[in-house]
Amino acid sequence: MARNPIPKIDPPVPAAELVAAPSAPEPADRRAPEYPSRRTLARWLLVALALYVVGWLLWSARPALLPFIIGLVLAYLLLPLVNWLDRRLPRWLAILTVYVGVLLLLIVALDYIVPPVANQVQQLIESIPSIEELQAQGNVLLQYYQNRVPAAVQQPIEEGLRRALEALQANLTTYAQSVGTFVLTQILQVINTVTFLVGFLVIPIWLFYVLNDAARGRAFVDRILHPRIRADFWNVLGIVNQVLSDYIRGQLILGLSVGMMVGVGLLVLELIGFQMRYVLLLAIIAGITELIPIIGPILGAIPGVLIGFFISPATGLAVLVVYIAVQQLENNLLVPRIIGESVGIHPAILTVVLIAMGHIFGLLGVILAAPLSAIARDLFIYSYRRLEGCGAAAARAAISRPGNETVSLPGARSSG
Repeated sequence: MARNPIPKIDPPVPAAELVAAPSAPEPADRRAPEYPSRRTLARWLLVALALYVVGWLLWSARPALLPFIIGLVLAYLLLPLVNWLDRRLPRWLAILTVYVGVLLLLIVALDYIVPPVANQVQQLIESIPSIEELQAQGNVLLQYYQNRVPAAVQQPIEEGLRRALEALQANLTTYAQSVGTFVLTQILQVINTVTFLVGFLVIPIWLFYVLNDAARGRAFVDRILHPRIRADFWNVLGIVNQVLSDYIRGQLILGLSVGMMVGVGLLVLELIGFQMRYVLLLAIIAGITELIPIIGPILGAIPGVLIGFFISPATGLAVLVVYIAVQQLENNLLVPRIIGESVGIHPAILTVVLIAMGHIFGLLGVILAAPLSAIARDLFIYSYRRLEGCGAAAARAAISRPGNETVSLPGARSSG
């Protein structure tokens, strides 16, 4: 007969062990806050001091650094072409090839573009009416005004014009003095800076080193960045670079296209019998003013239309038709295809931003209003997605524009 086994009973736990048993971990919100160590604070202080010293040096030497700022802009524009040639040639040879190409373009411009433009500018200056001619034309207009406008209407008009002329004269005197003083001060400051002249002499060599060591500079920055911020740093840099490169490339192509169309249109008018002048000069003005968003085409059309009306009313109307046709082609065909979605800001919003930027920063603010608005919009979207908890790759992909790929980093996780 089998016997039932006696169950084994564990010995009781001593009371001392019950008292000493570890308690459950406290919630995260009840833990004592962790402060940076002294060593970490010292590192932060060292970095802040280094940034302050570098910033102070750059700001103090800003008049002499203008050549290097121009060199950085050239490096930004030439780097994509150097990288493209680097796939087929050694990098040093690719840089020299770009140098030779730029030099050839400058030689062609100096031989075939600058002389006729200078000649047309001289002709335009010589064709400006003299003071006697302006007075004669003014007397004719005044006689016409006095004969056609009733006397009761002439008095308020003349009073308003008199006040406007007095205010204009006072403002012009003030502005002329202030502008003259500013220009003279800046010219003397630049001329007296020997390093400014030396900077332009060393720009080609300095630019060669910048283009040649661009990859090493990127790797160096990648090494000194903390792994947690590498993806965000390169994504933010990629957003800025994408907007600027697309906008600059698109605006240059658009300006070249508009200038060529205006030149061809004015030449056609000359061929069909209109007496056109300064065709090359007006085409260049139209192409340059195209860099100013929204109001650029209007500014570029004003000189051509005025010159046309000075020749004859029929010529002025014909020139106006040419500019309107070019603007319609630009708005309906060129802008959607060339600029595309590189900026993607509604014209109503861009107009308000352009006026605000122009009021604060002047002409430079007007030119940079579109790319800065696009950069601010994309950075806001990226930051908002990151604060939502999205990874760096997902936040970068949320900015839906062509060519907006996530920056891949060696050895860095893109999930952030």
